Formats: sequence, structure tokens, C-alpha cells
Amino acid sequence: MLPENFSPTGDYSDRQLDRARGYRLLAHAEIEAFIEDITIGAARQTVSEWARTRKANDVLLCLIAHYHHGYDLEEEGLSPAFPESSRPKVKEAVKEVVDVAFRQYVTIHEQNHGVREANLKRLVLPIGVRKDDLDPTWIVNLEEFGKRRGEVAHKTAKAQQQIDPKAEFNDVTSLLVGLDTLDKLVLVQMP
Repeated sequence: MLPENFSPTGDYSDRQLDRARGYRLLAHAEIEAFIEDITIGAARQTVSEWARTRKANDVLLCLIAHYHHGYDLEEEGLSPAFPESSRPKVKEAVKEVVDVAFRQYVTIHEQNHGVREANLKRLVLPIGVRKDDLDPTWIVNLEEFGKRRGEVAHKTAKAQQQIDPKAEFNDVTSLLVGLDTLDKLVLVQMP
């Protein structure tokens, strides 16, 4: 979608600029899908392993720690259909706590729309990846990339800042380094 050769003067046709905007949208969608896939995969595998062995690990403990009592639905931007437990006390049944915690995490995934910092934290914290384990510059770059994606998706081309295909390529390439780190951090958490 990007030009085979980048212009040293930044001179691109309207078609090349439109394709660069498309690249931004598609790259964002793939980054979002990657983060969602590795995080929900870690949660699913952990809950399955726990159901089989009844041995807890870091991911399971983090899922339980993020159990619905830790969420303010309106503040988190989650719908009222967010699963809640029917039990009056958490300690009554560990299996139900695990099931509800996992269903809530699935709901967070289903309602995720983006790769900005708030989205990232909702996806990674409940599976044991700490924000401090991630490069703060990468988080800022991911946040900015998410904002720029929103600009392309929600504004006409005339109302947007000029896009630079080479900068788009460089930005996505640098984000891939952080995604590799995130992937390794998730794998470390796995049972």
C-alpha cells in the first residue's frame, strides 16, 4: 500500500496519500488484533490449565484481582451487560470467581476498540503484564498512532494533517519492536 520508493521531498500523488491513509488504518487494525489475540489467548489457556490442574499462576491471580469489583463500568466505558456474579461473597466459590473473572475479561475484549494506552492497560493488566514492563516511549508512540488512526477514520482527507508514507512505515516498524516485547511478556506469564 505504500510507495515502493519513498520521495526524498515528500511529494506524493493523491492516490499514494490515500493508500498511505489506508495503510495506517489496516496497520492499526492488525496491531489491535494482535494485542487482543495474544492477551485473550493467555487468559483462555490459563483458565483451561487451572480447570484441569487447579493450580493457580500469575495470570489467574491477576484475572481474579481484576474481578468486577475493580471496574467502574461507566468510567471504563463498558456496557451494563458486563457479567456480574450472583453470589453475595467472592470467597464462596473459587470456580465461579474464575468463571466470572474470565467472562468479564472476554467482555472487555469484545468491547475493545483501539490500541491507545487505556485500551492496552485494560487488555494487559488483567493477565499479569505490568505497565512498567513496557517501554514508556512505545506506549506513547502507540497512543499517538491510535490518535492518528482516529483522525484518518473520522475526518475527511482535507481536514487531516498531511500524511507522510515513509513516516507511516517507520512508525509501524518501531511499534513492531514493542509488540515483540509484549508478546514475550505474555509468553512468560503462560502456564
